[in-house]
Amino acid sequence: MALLTLQNAHLAFGLAPLLDGADFAIETRERIGLIGRNGAGKSSLLKVLAGKQLLDDGALALQSGLRVATVP
Repeated sequence: MALLTLQNAHLAFGLAPLLDGADFAIETRERIGLIGRNGAGKSSLLKVLAGKQLLDDGALALQSGLRVATVP
């Protein structure tokens, strides 16, 4: 079972969509890297995963008891 799942996620600021129907999952013991150009939505995605930013549409599911922490 995935620790964290993002399904059909939509997030935009003004007319610029950052997430447009994105699907994403992190499995147990999986390591990931997040790369992209400035303004692509990396920080916004991390804020969504940490529960600090709400999606315009879509669903975020966390495994019961999971804590997400970020370093600014």
